[in-house]
Amino acid sequence: MQLPDNGFNSYFLTVFGRPESSSACECERSSEANLAQSLHLLNSGEIQGKLTSGSGKAAVLANDKSRPNDVKVRELYMLAFGRPPLPDELTVALAHIQKNEMDPKRAYEDIVWALVNTKEFLFNH
Repeated sequence: MQLPDNGFNSYFLTVFGRPESSSACECERSSEANLAQSLHLLNSGEIQGKLTSGSGKAAVLANDKSRPNDVKVRELYMLAFGRPPLPDELTVALAHIQKNEMDPKRAYEDIVWALVNTKEFLFNH
């Protein structure tokens, strides 16, 4: 709805099933994941650039010293999945942040990258 017109060319939209808009039927859109989608999320320079941006969510959370890490991880899960992390998910994320305490931005980038590459994220968003 926010694209300037239907002729807007985007590799991302093509890979993720942009319908041809020849009808109003939902049947034009596929919700099945495919190899091209997985490879795009794993290797895309676009995704990597957004993930490592100094103004991105990972950088903002890494620089936020006013809140504990568990609160920030919960925020990421709410943004990505619309739910809080399960206890084991929280434990793994916090252990990763602690393991990378010298580079918290990278730790948060890793967590964001992992979240957006899950089937749960792909199928819900």
